[in-house]
Amino acid sequence: MKNLLSGIVVLAAFVVNAQVKTPALSPLAKVEQTVGLTVINIEYSRPSARGRSVFPEVVAYDEIWRTGANKNSMITVSDALIFGKDTLKTGTYSIFTKPSKTSWTVYFYKTIDNWGNPDTWEESNIALRVTADVKAISKTE
Repeated sequence: MKNLLSGIVVLAAFVVNAQVKTPALSPLAKVEQTVGLTVINIEYSRPSARGRSVFPEVVAYDEIWRTGANKNSMITVSDALIFGKDTLKTGTYSIFTKPSKTSWTVYFYKTIDNWGNPDTWEESNIALRVTADVKAISKTE
């Protein structure tokens, strides 16, 4: 009986130790940064290329992309953010982008409970859109 009990304990310990948690294919990252008096939280899952070319194979140019992988990337701001003459109000938003070869448009979208692009894209749910020009850099920059 003692040998049987010892065997079960050893087997159980082996099974528990054998449960290795492997990294996610698209790992989740959470960042919190205070800028001035404003707290900014970002949750983002980094997409894995897995041997594919990201542009345009994984992410198509000139189409709205739910930025990141897995669930929507989210940004939460404790105070309004000002982008030039535009303002993003306090709150939590999904982040979508529309990459092109010459510029990217970033959308701060009010609906946060969907997974991926919304079934119906509603212009009224865009809290703010910001466009930035693409700038090529060398690998040493």
